[in-house]
Amino acid sequence: MKLKRLIAVLLVFALSFSCINLQTTDTQAASKTYWIKVNKKANVATVYEKQSGKWVAVKAMLVSCGGSNTPSGTYNTKAKYRWHTLMGPSYGQYCTRIVDGILFHSVWYYTNGNRKSQAVKEFNKLGSTASHGCVRVSTADAKWIYNNCKIGTKVTIYSSSDPGPLGKPAAYKMPSSAGTRNWDPTDAS
Repeated sequence: MKLKRLIAVLLVFALSFSCINLQTTDTQAASKTYWIKVNKKANVATVYEKQSGKWVAVKAMLVSCGGSNTPSGTYNTKAKYRWHTLMGPSYGQYCTRIVDGILFHSVWYYTNGNRKSQAVKEFNKLGSTASHGCVRVSTADAKWIYNNCKIGTKVTIYSSSDPGPLGKPAAYKMPSSAGTRNWDPTDAS
């Protein structure tokens, strides 16, 4: 049990440093043009960047879509919210509206503004179909979209057994010892 806790602490520590490094590149990335393709069957999103007139895959994100509740099609993002009320009520960080009530957002929280109240069980579902229709991502990925993808960013939602050119990222599972509420290990804010 102590070994599991030590491993969990080390993973959180390592993820914290990797997220800090991501923050320094956010300013440069905010001026770029992106297109996000969400594969709701594989539960992975691939971010493409326009480079020399071509779309190049640059980032893959583990997501949880809502199966048939997540609409297929091509949309342009409409709005952004630092914290936003979701169903339940529950709350999401770094929300970006895709279409109607469908958002990119962090895994949900029990308490608005309380980063220590994230649903551990829901975090551990990343990579599988689990939402009511939104596209759930880790807090770090939600923040990346929020900071780097301008309003009007193209988002295509489709279904395929092929996860995309960058594959499907490995899932990190929070240990059961974390309880029902905890801090997202990717959240360095």
